[in-house]
Amino acid sequence: MEVIEFFTSDRKEHWLREIKKSDWGAGQYLYELLESGRLKEMVGQTALVPLLVEGDALVAFCTFSPLDDIQPTDLSPWVGFLYTFPQYRGNHCGGKLLDWAESMATIMGREAIYISTGHIGLYEKYGYEFLKMEKDIEGEDSRVYRKKLQEDGPEKDSRMERGGGYKSEIVKKAREGIDPIAACGFSCNHCFLGQWCGGCRSVFSCCSYGTVCDKGSCPNLVCSREKQLDGCYECEELENCTKGFYRPDNDGAGASKAQAMFIQKYGKEKFLEVHDKLHQQYDFEKTQEILGQDPREGLLFLEQYI
Repeated sequence: MEVIEFFTSDRKEHWLREIKKSDWGAGQYLYELLESGRLKEMVGQTALVPLLVEGDALVAFCTFSPLDDIQPTDLSPWVGFLYTFPQYRGNHCGGKLLDWAESMATIMGREAIYISTGHIGLYEKYGYEFLKMEKDIEGEDSRVYRKKLQEDGPEKDSRMERGGGYKSEIVKKAREGIDPIAACGFSCNHCFLGQWCGGCRSVFSCCSYGTVCDKGSCPNLVCSREKQLDGCYECEELENCTKGFYRPDNDGAGASKAQAMFIQKYGKEKFLEVHDKLHQQYDFEKTQEILGQDPREGLLFLEQYI
């Protein structure tokens, strides 16, 4: 048996059909959310769906996401929709998926992981403790369980190692064939988070700005899509825009806008060439430290390297 991830799998239609075979109402709901593309809209853009598989057979599944059915909340991340097919029960298959999610949460630096459930006595054996009662999005009472993750020791070290491998593989697959230039103008190929993030156009965007926005949706990417633009660099309002990453109180706003203005003027290919040159001369992973706060001055700086 192995754990694979649904969104980065090259056999999504097959695994979707397998999820639909579950005899659980919530499993059917998950199928509908995935089939319609609504899961990430509901529980966050970095939502993942780990699948425990044996060959072509789906053994168990769950979700690992910033949110679940307790909304709004400051608690994150969550395991949801945990289900094992009847013929595999009694073999700790659910525990394998919990370990996967806990390892991912640990490598992402989360202090704890949460589960919303009506069950008593199920998750306690995996180290979860009852935290409190909450109302779910349907107004029903739900038990919230928590497992703390960051206590130093061999268990945490082991989760860190496993989580690093899981996340690295997900990022690698998420980045395949993806435009590396973010809507706001940053180059995801040159970002200091590149090894941990699939890029804002991928199924696993861990952009340090986007993840703090509502359900992980960066306003610049949302706005570009609503206007049917490839990115902010195609927008006539770019230079005066203060949306999302371009908010004046964001210390990276000027650098990001300078790069978008460069793309608007010279194109993506030239932009990536200039980025490569700058990376040979500077520690250019955090571009605001080189380009400064004034987008016009940042543009002039970039133009020197054409």
